[in-house]
Amino acid sequence: MGAVVWTGLAEYRAELQALPTACTGEAAKVIEGEVNGAYVAVAQVYGAHRHTGTLRKRLQIVPLKVSGNLTTGRELKSGSPIAWLFDNGSQARHWASGKNTGTMWGKTPPTHIFARSVGRARRNVTNLLKAMVLRRGATTVTGDGG
Repeated sequence: MGAVVWTGLAEYRAELQALPTACTGEAAKVIEGEVNGAYVAVAQVYGAHRHTGTLRKRLQIVPLKVSGNLTTGRELKSGSPIAWLFDNGSQARHWASGKNTGTMWGKTPPTHIFARSVGRARRNVTNLLKAMVLRRGATTVTGDGG
């Protein structure tokens, strides 16, 4: 019987050790791009329905610390008190406490822009991260990330 000789084992180990850092960096870029895209989509709709400006002014992207000092997560948030009503309300719900809170929307139906944009971004992130892992040598990836 002959002996098995490994060549490149040290390089392979080094590559495996660098994999988490490389994946984290690539994942951070994927997440940032998709959250920025959702922000732009929501901000365009909020800006087109400008009355007081609170919808667009209070829309923000918040970085999330995942572990240690790594910041790969991003969260799209709206601090506007009327954001939920704008996205989900109906014409009947625009009235609160005897005051019309939705005159700026007229007969426009609810947009659901926030949930639609965030949902689309989340699906894209999941698909792009699956593709990244497959590109880096995984044979199968299952699940939807949720």
